Amino acid sequence: MNKTMLIIFTITLLFIGLIGCGNARTEVKQSSQIELDAQNIVSINLIEKDQPATTISEASSLERFVQAITAAEYDKGQLDIAPSDYRTTVNMKEGISYEFSFWIVGSNSGLLIKSGQTGHYRLSDISKKDLLDLFQSTVKEDKISPADTTNPQPPNVQVTVGGEHFDAIQGSYCWNDNGKGVCVDMASYDQLVTKQKVHPKAISRDQVELKFSYAPKEIEVVASFPGEERPDEALSVENNSFQLAAGSGKHLYIIQARWPQGSASYVFEVECSVSKE
Repeated sequence: MNKTMLIIFTITLLFIGLIGCGNARTEVKQSSQIELDAQNIVSINLIEKDQPATTISEASSLERFVQAITAAEYDKGQLDIAPSDYRTTVNMKEGISYEFSFWIVGSNSGLLIKSGQTGHYRLSDISKKDLLDLFQSTVKEDKISPADTTNPQPPNVQVTVGGEHFDAIQGSYCWNDNGKGVCVDMASYDQLVTKQKVHPKAISRDQVELKFSYAPKEIEVVASFPGEERPDEALSVENNSFQLAAGSGKHLYIIQARWPQGSASYVFEVECSVSKE
């Protein structure tokens, strides 16, 4: 009887082990490939490092993108390398989106990561070359496209502070003009502000004047403090004017403006000091 029970127990353990191995193989298979259907993609927002975003929407280009990344091989190891060459947000018909980062320029060996997922994926040399060609041609075409006919854009904003006059850097926007509408996602504010050519210095609480080429219906201004453990601060705006936030250091000022045609964000940086009085 004891021998019989031992045999049954051994067989049961082997059976459980086989099931466990089967499940493990299934899990590896599920995570080893990116699943994406080009026909369910509405558009892809593409950002080249700190440059403004461009959009991929042609069916053939969406297919090229999907073909390249779904053939990538999964590696559970974590990446610890320089900032990515490109980032994409893939907008799906279901209203959800997926974010990917790519290292495909120069000597970078063709790597990508999917936001929210551990590990990374390795592209084949062919897929790396095709993706790089797709991304570079998309960015190039966007730069030479006449903005007034293909990409309606919101007004410019001129800032006056600390005796300096300069244009705020335009961020993300949605705009509809002359029957044409577009929504554009830009890079983060701290990346966009690196394009600022004038670097004003002022005293905290100094007045800031904003001049729009076309006056908005609503304006909101928020002060942000990079590198400080200090929450963002909403500022009071009156007649397109507001006071700089208190405190010394570099302050980022983020403008949100709205018109009947749409809305837009802008950013600029000021080096603030505290009055000696």
